Formats: sequence, structure tokens, C-alpha cells
Amino acid sequence: MLLHPPGLLDSALLPHWPYAQAVDQALTDQGIPPGTVRVERAGRAYGELMYLVLAWDVSRCAGPGGLRLTWREDTGWSHTLLRAGGGAAIPRGPLTVLHRVYATPEAVTDVAEALVARRFRGYDREWHGEWGGAQEVRTAIGVFRQPLG
Repeated sequence: MLLHPPGLLDSALLPHWPYAQAVDQALTDQGIPPGTVRVERAGRAYGELMYLVLAWDVSRCAGPGGLRLTWREDTGWSHTLLRAGGGAAIPRGPLTVLHRVYATPEAVTDVAEALVARRFRGYDREWHGEWGGAQEVRTAIGVFRQPLG
């Protein structure tokens, strides 16, 4: 489980950190922790957009390549297939089965497990639930964006 954000940013500068922790914990509890985690925010040109990237390399996935899941606060979850050997990635688009921007960590874990294991028949389910801490994170992001003074 992630105790502190990876990289140089303090968790106080990442208002979406609680969601990242919840998703990472659910993935770890299910036995499919990502090999790479990035919890970041895009620069001022993007309105300080909050995002999260989880990646599994080819050694952690069934099939010929890896997987990257990306969460953005404005659009929710999307996925990209990663080719073995560092070749070009194949963007697959939004994870439309997750109907909420703040999908429950358990739903994200179920979808990630299906994609990592390449068991796409388990991917035909749809999840409509929203994570219980979503409103608090939305509020924290709003406070974070307020001008100082």
C-alpha cells in the first residue's frame, strides 16, 4: 500500500491522494498491485488537473504486453495497452464500464484484474457506484484551486 505519494510532491499538494490510496489498497488486497504508480497534477495551463496513472508491465500481465490505467478528475478512467519491449502504446480509450469519475476502488480493481489477466469475459459487467470519499476529494480539489489571500 502507498503510504506517501511517489515522487517529490507532498500529499498536501495532491488533494486526490485519498482516492489514489483507496484504489491502490483495493488493488493490493486483491493481489494485483501495479508496478508503477504516479499521482500527479498537470500544470497551470491545464487548471491544475489532478490525475493518477497505474501501470503493470508485461511481467505482471497475461498476454503479449502490459497495461496502463489513467484516472483524470474530469473524465474518469481510461486504459492503454503497452507493447512488450517498450514499443508504442495502444490507447484503448475510456473505461465506459465504470460509469463514475470516482468509481469505487473495488470496481476499478475488478476491471483491472480482468484486463491484467486478459479475461475480457469478466469485463462485460458495468459498475455504477461512486466511491464514498468522492465528495470530500472534490471539495479538497476546489479548495486547492482557490486563490490565496
